[in-house]
Amino acid sequence: MNTRITRRLPLLPKLPHLMKLRILTLCLLAIGLLVCGGSAAEVATAKSVIIQQSPYEFPFESYDEWLDFMDQSPDQSWHRAALEPLVSRAAFTRYQHHETVITQRMSYRSDGLEIKGLIVQPRHPKGPLPVVLYAHGGVAQWGRITFFDILELQRLAEQGYLVLASSFRGEGGSEGQANLGDGERRDLLQLLAVAKELPHANLNKVGLWGFSRGGGLTYRALAKHRDFSAAIAVGARSDFLNSPRRAEFDEHVYPFVIPNYAADKDAALTALSALYWAEDMAPQTPLLMIHGNRDTRVQAVQSLKLAQVLQELQRPFELLVINNGSHTLIEHQQQLRAAIDAWFGEHLQGDRT
Repeated sequence: MNTRITRRLPLLPKLPHLMKLRILTLCLLAIGLLVCGGSAAEVATAKSVIIQQSPYEFPFESYDEWLDFMDQSPDQSWHRAALEPLVSRAAFTRYQHHETVITQRMSYRSDGLEIKGLIVQPRHPKGPLPVVLYAHGGVAQWGRITFFDILELQRLAEQGYLVLASSFRGEGGSEGQANLGDGERRDLLQLLAVAKELPHANLNKVGLWGFSRGGGLTYRALAKHRDFSAAIAVGARSDFLNSPRRAEFDEHVYPFVIPNYAADKDAALTALSALYWAEDMAPQTPLLMIHGNRDTRVQAVQSLKLAQVLQELQRPFELLVINNGSHTLIEHQQQLRAAIDAWFGEHLQGDRT
């Protein structure tokens, strides 16, 4: 049974064997932005935040080629048998040929850097479009927008949203150094400036959606910008300081993605951990936290503890714990989609004025 709690108010060195397996899996999944060519880029003016836009082209010529490729993943959760019920041949074809949604690669300016990203929107918008900012999972070598992510962004856009996503600095072809901190947050929030330059964006209805590392970033974005209409964090870490995997990340990840990490490790991780400054998060933004109770990468207690603090603060939130759910929740993707659709539908799709 699922649990739902509601309150309505540079390359990494000497990687351990387990991490190498994860890299292999992610490489199989992460056919993303830069692998795909684009044609006839639309170049913005020097004063624009957007530098250029170009059509996104699928890295697979056919549905079967994609599924054959995914069958090579060491994780059977991502094989054809699991994906066919989630992404139909018809949907794949619609998105590939931009029949119902237009998908563009883009680059934009953030702190003087050129950041890569995506713009996904309905081909025939009906009035102003609610905006959703998507924050991907992984960091540094693991940080990227995967092809499956793109399919999910297209599915969401087909429902009437303008979806924007970044490959944060130092990742996915973006300039700069990978940054787990203020750098990635500035890149995410700069998407609000990107939205201002897009003709169909409704800036009165803006939502956040983050997965894993992107979920923790969602919490930090809520502490910086208080005008989001809704937020969703999936498999997000709220306490970096006391994570069971801290020793592993202390050696192999944090020194390379957190500036001056060695100077004060505890202070650096506290700054990333919403559990210790939840009162700073936007008090009026409805937050949906989703976690699998069998998540071995980021334990569900990370969301449970934050939910307790938010309850004490009387903040508007819901917590959905999915029984037998893994970190990605791919085996419960339909339930995950339903929760996301309902949350954004309630808070972003109502009065669009």
